Amino acid sequence: MYTRKDIITEQRLDSLRRIRNEKRRQRFDRLIPLMGEAAVAEVEELYRMFDERMLIWYAGLWEPDIGGFYFSNSARDHEGFLPDLESTNQAIGFITTQCDILPEGAMPITAIPSRFAEKICAFAYEKQDEDGYFYHPQWGKSIPATRRGRDLMAAWRLIEPLGKECRYLRPGKGPKTSAPAPTVPEYLHSTEAFASWLDGQNIETRSYQFGHYINSTCGQIIARGEEYVRVLVDWLNAHQVPENGLWEPTVNYNSVSGLMKLGMCYPDLKATLPYPEKSFESARAALLSDEPVTFSCEFYNAWAAMQASLRSMELSGNDALAEKYRERLRKEAPRMIRTTGEKIAACAVDDGSFAYFTASSGKVCHTSQGVTVARDDVREGDINGNGCSTKAPLTHMFNAFGVSMPPMFTPEDAELLFELMDARVAVEKQPLPKKSN
Repeated sequence: MYTRKDIITEQRLDSLRRIRNEKRRQRFDRLIPLMGEAAVAEVEELYRMFDERMLIWYAGLWEPDIGGFYFSNSARDHEGFLPDLESTNQAIGFITTQCDILPEGAMPITAIPSRFAEKICAFAYEKQDEDGYFYHPQWGKSIPATRRGRDLMAAWRLIEPLGKECRYLRPGKGPKTSAPAPTVPEYLHSTEAFASWLDGQNIETRSYQFGHYINSTCGQIIARGEEYVRVLVDWLNAHQVPENGLWEPTVNYNSVSGLMKLGMCYPDLKATLPYPEKSFESARAALLSDEPVTFSCEFYNAWAAMQASLRSMELSGNDALAEKYRERLRKEAPRMIRTTGEKIAACAVDDGSFAYFTASSGKVCHTSQGVTVARDDVREGDINGNGCSTKAPLTHMFNAFGVSMPPMFTPEDAELLFELMDARVAVEKQPLPKKSN
């Protein structure tokens, strides 16, 4: 079997760089008629931050004996941590899209070599409980609803696209019955309970936190029936601020993040934002603001919120209005891309990966959805942060411009990554260092 040293040679890396640069150049050239030379020059400069070190880092998080990806290097290297479903789903989503190996309309798990896909599928399958949800041994069942909901979404994406069935019926998939399942929260036991619960939420100052909860559990609400969806949509519409298209009076990263979380749910709820033009203006203002960035979702969410606003215009049947705003974005593209690149750079880590928090924030990402996922004293790249800093904001950015995101890497880069995954051996884990008093 080849070793990591055999695979990562300077000759091979040089060849991959030549191929990558040539394919990027071809992709960027196709954007010039759509975005202009100045904008594409900014795109080219932004993409210089993304090199093979990122893919080598991803490969290093693969756990061959388990069939999943770790959240970060410190999780891989220390006792108490194991691979998890969301990190695994995010990793293969990044690899397949950004290495340009995902066929149009396909799910990421179907585009990786079967030797990895089968391991990942088995890893996800065995985590399902009789209640239909998926649980990790390192966290147990006493986890927040957002953690449970996100793991549910990740798990079925790792199992069902391969033509396999989950071990148990997953929540929201079976026929609707009048009696709620035991795992459905009490506030979804009746529309009256749901309306009362909504009235108790402080959306005027905590729209991001509330929106995140709704975004993570939206599938449960939809599964309860159209009457529950209508309660939610009517409540949200009644509480939005007409002057800015947000749910808070002030325009900033936090309030625009609330717009992103809730606005992204609207298409699934078969509804449209009531003030999409105002929502768009608020998201644009946040993205271009001088407000210091502390974590990656602040710029990611602003682009996603703009895209959600444009999508609502389109779903309302007003394609002309959406195109008007897209044309405006294209005129501002050089400035917006440059600003986005500066904010992305604030999350960069020396090994080529990207972190959830910026270096200047002084924070490290050691929890995710209420559970511990890594060391709390190491600044490092993590799978969620890397995606939130790179693929996620850029996907929404290019979509807002009306074009598809050019992949960062190539199929030849993917071959390197898969060979490195094949060469991986389980790490001998170290105990967590003792805290000094």
